[in-house]
Amino acid sequence: MFADLSGSSSLYKSLGNLDAKQMIDDTLSAMISEVALHQGRLIKTIGDEIMVSFEDPSYACQCAQMLQRQASLIDAQLPVRIGISFGETLLDQDDIFGDTVNDAAHLTHIARAGQILLTQALADNLSDSLRSECHKFDRIAIKGQNVKSIIYRLHWESMTQAHNATTVMNIEENTAPLNSAHLNLQYGEQSLDLLPEHTPFVFGRDSNSANLRINSHLASREHCKIVFRRGKFVLIDHSTNGTYVATSQQEEIYLRREELPLVGDGKIALGQSVGKGEDLVVVFRVGS
Repeated sequence: MFADLSGSSSLYKSLGNLDAKQMIDDTLSAMISEVALHQGRLIKTIGDEIMVSFEDPSYACQCAQMLQRQASLIDAQLPVRIGISFGETLLDQDDIFGDTVNDAAHLTHIARAGQILLTQALADNLSDSLRSECHKFDRIAIKGQNVKSIIYRLHWESMTQAHNATTVMNIEENTAPLNSAHLNLQYGEQSLDLLPEHTPFVFGRDSNSANLRINSHLASREHCKIVFRRGKFVLIDHSTNGTYVATSQQEEIYLRREELPLVGDGKIALGQSVGKGEDLVVVFRVGS
């Protein structure tokens, strides 16, 4: 298991070097103590990330859930992203190597703040109770593999939080014929073509958690996201200032903690009306 503190760079800028380092060190120390309580073994720290191993996959998952709960309780400026895999490893003195380690590291890199991602092998070796807390998240080619495999998200939130967090694509929606749907996004000089398997796709100010960074004080850290649900790309706002959507078929719509299916073509603006400035406007076109 890798557990990485997200947002440490911005913390150094906001608190200064000494205070930021102290906060990071204290957080890592608390995480390491939690690992020990779940019979885990610290392999090493890598900057603001810890690498640990467990003999029992259930202990690893329970530890990961507790790490996320601790981070949420203190409204942390240092949210955690976690990747866990299961399998054989190679022990060389005090370090561990192998495909299992590489898989866990790769999942950690693609996880967003507050997420726990698991490999199929790990999910297959969990108890029924823990397996019920895992949901199919995506189908990807893990680094070094040519074949795509299912990865899972392990939930740690309350039932309400978990429901909100999992209103994303269903893995069955990631297969034909729905994979013919696509969404083109234009932002400045960037042009992005999204398929269902590329969702959830997050717009926001935080470069650690957003897929498309909008650098403006009007944009929230994770302002809104696009998911693929029941054959449609759906825009979901969870920002402070709201999201505006204008299309050729209808007048501008204001969303705040609401969602809207994207149809045809139009513009998405973060924090202000579409007509007030192109710097916060993303142009979209839905195709099939």
